[in-house]
Amino acid sequence: MVGYKGFESLMEEANKLLHVFMAVVLLVASLLLIWQFGQDVVQTVRSGAVAQGFLHALGNLFILWVLSSLISAEIRYMRTGNFSVLVFIEAALITLLRQLIIIPVESQGQLQNWAWTYGLITAAVVAVGITYFLVRRVMPGEQGADSGS
Repeated sequence: MVGYKGFESLMEEANKLLHVFMAVVLLVASLLLIWQFGQDVVQTVRSGAVAQGFLHALGNLFILWVLSSLISAEIRYMRTGNFSVLVFIEAALITLLRQLIIIPVESQGQLQNWAWTYGLITAAVVAVGITYFLVRRVMPGEQGADSGS
């Protein structure tokens, strides 16, 4: 049993290091995304395509929102050892909402070609929203993944 305890302790320390690594990677990704957002704004101003550039920049902000939720979840996990499934549900919901914004930009006004995809993503938003609502009801003490962001 002594060998098992040592192995378990080693695995716990390795897990802590992995979570520190993930937190650092999420931070670096966030900083790079902020840089990309700034570049998009400058390019939008230079090109004059303000509406399309704004929607593209908004899509980047949605990704930043997901990263912020994941960073908050990592901080909470490193402090308490608890991890909420709501983080993944929120990330899925934010990603789907981003797609709903990006599809009209990518379709260049030809939304009829994207109607089926747009409808499926809308249905997925409803399904994930209902899932979020139900999980949230079951976990009344849960503050949500984005409470710290």
